Amino acid sequence: MEMVAFTKQFSPSSRIQTFLESCGVADLITTCYSGRNRRVAEAFAKHQGKKTIADLEREMLNGQLLQGPPTAAEVNVTLAKQGAEDRYPIFTAVHRICIGQTPVSSFIDCIRVHPEHM
Repeated sequence: MEMVAFTKQFSPSSRIQTFLESCGVADLITTCYSGRNRRVAEAFAKHQGKKTIADLEREMLNGQLLQGPPTAAEVNVTLAKQGAEDRYPIFTAVHRICIGQTPVSSFIDCIRVHPEHM
């Protein structure tokens, strides 16, 4: 929902149907549920702020880095410049969790009070 809204707002000439094609859905599912992304995210949640994502990357990934946290930071810069963080609570929460500003346990609240559900 937020990815589509973000794309419509910041790249209006993009084809929204790409999100519904198998390549868009498959990439999202693979990124979220497989390999290093899932392992590091699980470890990050388990350590509850005692280890940063950078700490876990060093320990678990042998020099590889995750793409999600820097992407979340870039998206947040764009949202902040437009004063749009409140309209994208999931994107904002992911960024804040990645930088240790918000606990992982608070993430579900973003879905409960999402503006699209109110």
